[in-house]
Parts: sequence; C-alpha cells; structure tokens
Amino acid sequence: MAKEAVIPTGCWPAVLRDELAAAYVGEKTVDAFIGRVGTVWPKPFIETGSGKGKFRVWRKSDLDKAIDPKSAGGEPAGW
Repeated sequence: MAKEAVIPTGCWPAVLRDELAAAYVGEKTVDAFIGRVGTVWPKPFIETGSGKGKFRVWRKSDLDKAIDPKSAGGEPAGW
C-alpha cells in the first residue's frame, strides 16, 4: 500500500498543482484561476500532457511575485 502524501497544517509546498495554486492565491475555483493564468497569474512552471492527463504545477515563489512583486524580490516570472 502506498503511503499518502500529506502537507503539514499551516504549510504550503514549494510547488503547487492546480487546486492548491488556486487556493493559495484566493481564487474561488480552479476554473477561475486557470482563466486568469497568463494575465493575472503566471503560466505554470511545468505543463505536460493533455485532457484528463494534463499535469501543471506552479512555483509558490512565482505566485508570491504576482501577489506582491516588491516584497517577493522583483518582477513576476513566467509571463
């Protein structure tokens, strides 16, 4: 039996899949988040596959730069 991956309470991983990235930036839905990728939010750090096999991840640090570029150390990345 595979061991389940768990994020400790109060922690955010350095790399976030769709659901966590949307939650991290405060979007109400994943669809709302994806709809703003490339304009408000940076493009994914990794994007592979298609359809139901699509795999996308964002760096938490890139999202931090989009939220507050000055406090995160520079300009938003990946746009």
